[in-house]
Amino acid sequence: MQTTVTPPALRLHKAVLMAAVLVPALVFAAAAWWNRGEVLREGTDAVQRTTAVLEEQAAKVFDTADLVLARVADQVHGMTPEEVASATTSDFLRAMKRPYDQFVSLWVSDATGRVVAGSQDWDRATLITDRDFFREQRERPETGAYISRAFTGRATSTASFAISRRRIDAEGGFAGVIHVALSPAYFAHFYAEAAPPFRHAAGLFRADGAILAREPGNPGSDQLGPESPLLRQITRGEVRGVASERSSLDGRIRIFAFRKVGTWPAFVSFGANRDALLERLHANLLVYGLVAVAAALTLLLVALLALRDAAAVQAAEAALRRETAARAAAEARQVAEARFRGVFESRAVGMSVFDLETGETLLANDRLLEMTGGTREMFETGRWDWRRATAPECRARDGQAVAEARSRGWWDPYEKAYLRPDGSRLPVRISSAPLPGEPGRVVVLVQDISEQREAEMRRDLLMREVDHRAKNALATAQAALRLTRAPDLPAFVREVDGRIGALAQALALLSTTQWRGVELEELVRGELAPFLGATGGPRAELRGPSVTIAPAAVQPLAMAIHELATNATKYGALSRPEGVLALDWALAGEAAERLRITWRERGGPRVEAPPSSKGFGARVLQATVTRQMGGRLTSHWDEAGLTCEIDLPAARVVTARSGPRAGSDGLHPVLDGNPA
Repeated sequence: MQTTVTPPALRLHKAVLMAAVLVPALVFAAAAWWNRGEVLREGTDAVQRTTAVLEEQAAKVFDTADLVLARVADQVHGMTPEEVASATTSDFLRAMKRPYDQFVSLWVSDATGRVVAGSQDWDRATLITDRDFFREQRERPETGAYISRAFTGRATSTASFAISRRRIDAEGGFAGVIHVALSPAYFAHFYAEAAPPFRHAAGLFRADGAILAREPGNPGSDQLGPESPLLRQITRGEVRGVASERSSLDGRIRIFAFRKVGTWPAFVSFGANRDALLERLHANLLVYGLVAVAAALTLLLVALLALRDAAAVQAAEAALRRETAARAAAEARQVAEARFRGVFESRAVGMSVFDLETGETLLANDRLLEMTGGTREMFETGRWDWRRATAPECRARDGQAVAEARSRGWWDPYEKAYLRPDGSRLPVRISSAPLPGEPGRVVVLVQDISEQREAEMRRDLLMREVDHRAKNALATAQAALRLTRAPDLPAFVREVDGRIGALAQALALLSTTQWRGVELEELVRGELAPFLGATGGPRAELRGPSVTIAPAAVQPLAMAIHELATNATKYGALSRPEGVLALDWALAGEAAERLRITWRERGGPRVEAPPSSKGFGARVLQATVTRQMGGRLTSHWDEAGLTCEIDLPAARVVTARSGPRAGSDGLHPVLDGNPA
């Protein structure tokens, strides 16, 4: 006798059919929502970090421009109008502009707005009275350094914006303007290189919203509108911030951060289209969707088969179908358990199953035990507890995470540190997800982030080191410019050029070794080479073992050798073709704790008596050896020439040492006009 499916059984199968669609859809939606938050958070962090980098770069460029303007103001101060308009002044401007790629041009104008000197050729009839930076300096004496709006240079035909300073005549009146034109393209190129690999917009703006530089270019306007979110926050007096709003430039929702550029009335901003940040989410959703569709199709197929069989077979066949379904469910559970076990035992991350109600860790894989310094035997016997391995300052955050998971089923990812048995700390990121089918329990994922932390520390250290080295170099160059004395401008240029050249030579040697130190012989050769003429002229003999000078001592030692060589060229052995300079060095003391350098000149002019007073170079030499390197300087004059002994602490100036490299007596090749 044929049976029919009863209405209650039919309703049950329809409910299963609906669940086959809803459950994968809900799981997909939950995973997508969680991943969306993570993607936006990471993108916001990247936007803020990039904005900080852009602010630091803009501040350094503006400060450099201000220093250059101050140097030009000092140069032309006191000059007659004819001297300012001379070719010598323009040559000086070209020399000042040459090292800086960010500068388009450098100009000096008189009180009538006529350009009288420049770093390149220009129409002598050119007037700049229509430029806002000229009007500002003429009408407001208290302005100081002023950032102009963007413009196209008349002489350069290049997009630019200017930083200007007011020129003052002898009576304190307005004598004209000095301005440097900066390249918006330079900033845009830097922004493109510094930006993370997603669609973005970076910009440099005045405090009034005038756009100075932007990447990508062509914003359609040179001024932020009053509806601009960035301009609204700047107007409120905020100096930094982060927000998510619709851009007034292109109408897209953008996550952006902004910072004020040092003490300048300018701001940098970096933003990313929210859609660009969510592109990674879209790729993840594709994977999630494929899994969800596959699961839904599988469940739908099973449900449809069950529904069809329930309506087509007799009661006996229905019982067999139930038995088959039960067996299939058991096999599916076994497969799922095996799959979970395979993932659980992976050594990629630490994993555990945690009971939120009891606070008990039910399962833990080997990777997690290894992270916390535990063993499988300790876990099995109940002697392992993740709380004891957690750093004390992180335990309160653990408690907050457990409370958060009890209220909603999981906690937001956070970072903490484990204390290892050897005393070391292991930084980790902790995340969780509900354990399907077991309410009140979560799967905990523990990711080792020590390499990430080390990479961040190396990056921060490198940025601080670059900043430190740049400041040192600028300070040394500034000191050379301010302290050098000479009877006339050409002599001043020669003196400064020599000292700056010595500094540049030392920095170039350091850069080739990535700031690990420089061989003393190589340093000496580089500093002496400019003072030796062609073959047959004065020569230098170098003797000493292989010694590597520490990075901090390379610059002062190079300056000391430069001053000695300059003095020898003017008054000593290097002033005559037959002159010989012998430079010896050795590591002295029982533990080689002193580096002794002996400078001996022979064949120069006869010394009648030691000098009665110390010149500027002698004072520089004394200060460099004693103050910067903590050493001692002793000078002896006899008829044959000067002998100078420099005694330095090896612990302060030496990083590595070895025996002689060339010959048994350590004699190195002779330096002459063609150094080996």
